[in-house]
Amino acid sequence: MTTPSNPTPRIHKSLELVKAPKSGRRIAIILILLVASVVLGLIFIPWQQTVTGYGTVSVFSAMDRPQNIEAQISGRVVSWHIQEGQTVAVGDVIAELDDIDSKFLDPEQESRIKTQLGALSEQRDRATGRIERLQAQVNQLTLSRDAAMDTAKQRISQAKQRYKGAQQAVLGARKTGQIAKDVVESGATERAEQARLRVQQSEQALTAARQELDTSRYQRERIKTLFDEGLRSKRDFEIAENDFIKRKTDVERADLALKVAIRDATVGNLDKNRAGLEVDRVQTDIERAIAALDVAAKDVLTAQLDQAKATSDTAATLDAIGATIESARESVAKIDADIQKMRIEQSNVGQRATQQVVRSPAAGRIVRLLQVGAGATVKAGDVLAVLAPETTDRAVELMITDNDVALLREGLPVRIQFAGWPALQFSGWPSAAVGTFSGRVAVIDALDDGTANYRVVVKPDTAAIASKTEDPWPRADLLRPGAEATGWILLGEVSLGYELWRQFNAFPPTVERPLAGAIGGKGDKDGKAGKDKSKSGDKKSPYIKMKLPK
Repeated sequence: MTTPSNPTPRIHKSLELVKAPKSGRRIAIILILLVASVVLGLIFIPWQQTVTGYGTVSVFSAMDRPQNIEAQISGRVVSWHIQEGQTVAVGDVIAELDDIDSKFLDPEQESRIKTQLGALSEQRDRATGRIERLQAQVNQLTLSRDAAMDTAKQRISQAKQRYKGAQQAVLGARKTGQIAKDVVESGATERAEQARLRVQQSEQALTAARQELDTSRYQRERIKTLFDEGLRSKRDFEIAENDFIKRKTDVERADLALKVAIRDATVGNLDKNRAGLEVDRVQTDIERAIAALDVAAKDVLTAQLDQAKATSDTAATLDAIGATIESARESVAKIDADIQKMRIEQSNVGQRATQQVVRSPAAGRIVRLLQVGAGATVKAGDVLAVLAPETTDRAVELMITDNDVALLREGLPVRIQFAGWPALQFSGWPSAAVGTFSGRVAVIDALDDGTANYRVVVKPDTAAIASKTEDPWPRADLLRPGAEATGWILLGEVSLGYELWRQFNAFPPTVERPLAGAIGGKGDKDGKAGKDKSKSGDKKSPYIKMKLPK
């Protein structure tokens, strides 16, 4: 078998037949780069999530909102002082009314009320003077009662002192009586007994002396007989004579002693009788002291009764005067009530007169007149005109559905587009928007409007406007209350791919919600963010992100 001499060209030709063209490679590379760019763009390109709402321009301050100028009284229009579209200041006259209330038709009503007030004032002065006089009587009676009480107290004190003195006198008299009975009477009895004993002794001594005298006489007679007979000597006779004389003297002395003893006994009896009299006198003094004690006790009781009588009499008089004073005070109170009623009526008459002139409550512009022509009759509360106050305060009221309002909170940034104002808005990229204005959520209504829509009030972002990073809102003459507005409330920022995936799956936007106990939550009494820590010691964020289901 012979081998081909040159097989290479045939092989190269086959390879060239199956070889891919160069344009297909370029397309593949471009597609790969495009897919990669799209994927990278979906991952890294940011997207601002928003909630869209529609509403109107309003005034945030309630005092600066358009208001109705109403008639404060029922009356007849006399004249108008303004025209529609006219600018007015505070207090400018809008219209004049003529009062048609029958209670205020008397032109002399105010002067009549003044006359009635004068009469009531005079009645009040007289009643007040009577109260003062009665009060003076009360003061005088009080002073008199106090003086009588002091006098009664002094009398009671003196009576008690006399009672104590009488008690002491009774005690002293009883002691004196006991002493007189124990000492004086006993001493006198003892002395009388001693005198009686001395009398007995003296009688015995006298009897003995007489016996001895008889014996001495008999002896003298016998010796004298013997002497005469010479049987005895003269000496014996003299001795017998001397003894007789001595015995006779002893008899006389004994008789004298007996007389003295009898006299002493008589004196002793007299002393004993005197001691009895002294005891009787002391007993009389005791009885007199007891009687004085009884009198002192009665004096104390009488003084106490006088004090009680003075107190009761004065109390009865004071009660009567007090009742009169209360009656006079009731009269004064009734007169004061009448005076207040008359003053209220006077003030009502004066205010009624001022209410006949309708004035502007604020500076602004009259939008429209609702009552025309002089002579038109209006009732209290009827609207005469509509006033738009001059103010630079502006806000936007957006209506948000109940599905989106749960995602909002106060302070969120808002991009606003006003009707009639040229603008180009990219909700996902607010930095690229043109002709929109910056705001902040100020108020979120707690209740819906009856159609499951909630009002969200947006105010200008004053911080951004002050820092000149945002343009101020249009002037008040260009941005009027009632103009339509569209607002995009900015939520979190996510990737473009995530936003598309969320939209395809109809998931809600990703928001941050405060935890219970975080800022303003009930769990934190101080209103500060919670500082809870996990078991590992890391601080937890006061917000949680809504995780999408896988």
